[in-house]
Amino acid sequence: MPKIMLAVDGGATKTIVSIRSEDGTILYTGYGEGVNYQTVGADQVISVLQKLLIEAKPVLTALPVELAVFALAGIDSDVDRSVVSNIIVQVCNNINFSPNKLIVENDAFATLLGAVEQEPGALLISGTGSIAVARNGKGKMVRVGGWGHLVGDEGSGYWIGREIIRSIARMEDGRGPETMLRQEALQLTQLPSVEALANSLYSTHFAVSTIAQLSMILDAAVKSADVEANRILKEALAELSLLVAAVIRKSELQDIPCKLYLMGGAVTNSALLLMGIKKYVTENFPCCKVRISQQLPIDYIVKYGFGLINK
Repeated sequence: MPKIMLAVDGGATKTIVSIRSEDGTILYTGYGEGVNYQTVGADQVISVLQKLLIEAKPVLTALPVELAVFALAGIDSDVDRSVVSNIIVQVCNNINFSPNKLIVENDAFATLLGAVEQEPGALLISGTGSIAVARNGKGKMVRVGGWGHLVGDEGSGYWIGREIIRSIARMEDGRGPETMLRQEALQLTQLPSVEALANSLYSTHFAVSTIAQLSMILDAAVKSADVEANRILKEALAELSLLVAAVIRKSELQDIPCKLYLMGGAVTNSALLLMGIKKYVTENFPCCKVRISQQLPIDYIVKYGFGLINK
C-alpha cells in the first residue's frame, strides 16, 4: 500500500491541508485562514488548525498516516519552532490524531527543500508578502526578507498595492502626477472614493491580501506609459533584485550552478517583473538559472515530506 502523509501549508493569509498518497493521489484538500502565530496569535492558530483537521478527520482516521508535515509561516527561530511545535502537538492531542512522525518547518524552507531536493538552489516568493530562501551544497540554509507587511515585504503584492494607494493619495492632494492607477484601483476594489481606498490600509475588515490584489493593475498601467506605475515597477524590481542578490551571496551560491525558483502571484502574474528578474539574474549571477514554479507550494511540501519518509 502506498505511504500516506498529511501536509499543511500555513501562510499569513490562508492555510491549505492536503492528504496525499505516495503514488500522487490527492485524498483530501481543505482550506482555512492564515496561521502565522506572530500576527494572529496562538489561540487563532489552534482554532484554525483544529477546525481544518476535524474536517479532514474522516480521511485521517481511515488511513495509516506515516508522516504529518506542518509548514507554517512565522517559524523564524528556535523559539518560534518550539512555540509552534507545542501548538501543533496540542491540536493533534485535542483531536486524537497521532501520525507516526511529525515535522514542523518554516513554510518557505519546506517549499524550497521540496523544489531543489538534494541540490543547491534558491527560492524567491513574492505573493502577498516577500521572502527569499536558499540552500547551498553544504546544506547551509539562509533566509532574507519575510519580515511582514509592517516592517518589510518589499516588492510583494501588498507592498505594490500600498505604493499604488500612496501614489493615488499624492495625486489627489496635488503633490504627485496624474495617474491612471486611481481609476483602475477604485474599479478593482469597488470602493467609492480615494478616501475609502486610503482608509482600507487601516481597516481590520480589509484584508492584506485584498491590498495585494492591486498589484494586478500595474503592468497595464506601465504599458500605457503611466509615470507613477513605471516608478513603482522599477522600485519593486529593485527590491526583489536585492532579495535575490542577498540570498545568493549569503548562501555562497554565486559561483555554483543552481536554480532560482520563482513563486507567488505578484511575480508570476507580472510579465514585466518576471522579465526584469530574469535579466538581473542572467547579468549578475550567470551560474543561476531562473525557473518559474509549475507547482503550488503545497506540492513541494508534499515532495519534501515523502523525501523524508524515504531517506
